[in-house]
Amino acid sequence: MILRRRVLPLIVMVGALTSVPARAEQKTRVHEVEPGETLWTIAADAMGDARLWPAIYRANRDQIKDPALVYPGQRLSIPAIDPAMREALRSEAASQPAR
Repeated sequence: MILRRRVLPLIVMVGALTSVPARAEQKTRVHEVEPGETLWTIAADAMGDARLWPAIYRANRDQIKDPALVYPGQRLSIPAIDPAMREALRSEAASQPAR
């Protein structure tokens, strides 16, 4: 029973996180990076919650090698995130340094 309580939430979270790219292809917006912006500030402005920055990072891995470094002029896809995934992304962001 203890194993089930620990493993099931992990499976749900991993499943939600691996589906970001598929959803990103369905409904995306594009944001052009301005000087001084970070994934954190872009997520706050474009998605209404800075803690959703991992979704932007995942949707743009082809352009972003280090999530702490984005450059002016980069055109980043802003994926649509369903409400169920938001909490998983917030938890992930909380476990990593701010970007």
